[in-house]
Amino acid sequence: MVVITESNDTQNSSAQEEPLKAQDVEGKKLVFSWKFKDVDKKLSYDLEKCVGCSFCKLVCPTDAIELGPIPEIAQGIIKDAPNIIIDYDKCCYCMLCPVVCVNDAFELSIAPEEQIVLDHYPKLKPFFKIDLKKCNEDLNNAICQLCLDARNNNRIKDFLKVKKECPEQCFEIQSPIKGEVIIKQNMLHRCDPTGCKACVNICPTESFFIPESAEEIKKYGKIACNEDDCIYCGACQNSCPEDLIVVKRDSIEIEEPKVKEGFPWIKGWSNYFKKILREKLLDRKEQKPIPIQEEEQLRPVEEDYSLDKIPQLSKSDITIFQKLNDEVQSLLSNSKIRYWIKDKKTEKIKQELKKTKKLN
Repeated sequence: MVVITESNDTQNSSAQEEPLKAQDVEGKKLVFSWKFKDVDKKLSYDLEKCVGCSFCKLVCPTDAIELGPIPEIAQGIIKDAPNIIIDYDKCCYCMLCPVVCVNDAFELSIAPEEQIVLDHYPKLKPFFKIDLKKCNEDLNNAICQLCLDARNNNRIKDFLKVKKECPEQCFEIQSPIKGEVIIKQNMLHRCDPTGCKACVNICPTESFFIPESAEEIKKYGKIACNEDDCIYCGACQNSCPEDLIVVKRDSIEIEEPKVKEGFPWIKGWSNYFKKILREKLLDRKEQKPIPIQEEEQLRPVEEDYSLDKIPQLSKSDITIFQKLNDEVQSLLSNSKIRYWIKDKKTEKIKQELKKTKKLN
């Protein structure tokens, strides 16, 4: 079924022309169409490829993307549901989502083709590293073919398969994003690794695992993450029903556009994309400036504040205060008095003070 929306303005020929938008379903893909004058854009979202990392949601400039029921999907409670929900009325077809997707879940087509070229866009650096001295690119080997095909886009699940089965062991997963995965150890009593397994099921690089040996359980607890292959995508954080996982990202490597010439706006567009990627994907706390007093609010430095102008206690006053201080310290040294103060038993404290005065 195709759903098409058209505003009242577009129906009114005298009003400003607006784009036509449509939504369709093709198998396991949601297809979003946008048409304005002589430009047609089509964006498809593959439910089966999506890993639930939410990078697309973070960078979306119009808040057109929301997370679906990821914890329930990861646990297998809900099947065939999308990890993200796209509001096609809000979508502006800026194409940031295919740029940041870690598993090639978005596919873009534009007619005429020269209107928008993804090679004009900066993007995340590849999620892999190859030792080219070992690689022989055997075209008769299925894994080599998969490797060559997957390199054109970030397809992290294919990269994982290639790493496991590479005949020359020359392929490694290497994330352009650096950070750390924090598991809230003080809350792990709420974790049910055997009944839940959401983080284990959803992790696209199989970094999460359930410790099995006594040594591993003692070291890690109920659940653990091997960060050697972790790409810090955040899918595990989104999937945990008990909010026990935090993924922090503190640096990101961005690949420059392959094509930097053509349209005058490409350089500005590229700089803005890089700014969005850094601001939206990284965890950065803004520094708060310390307010500085205005000069007129400060005390004049020339004014004399010598000690002889400050009122001084007489020797008799000092003696009185010293005696009171000694009495207070004596009372506080009594644990019984301290408990009474904590429990606000003022009457008992008064009675004790009266006894002390009689003795003195």
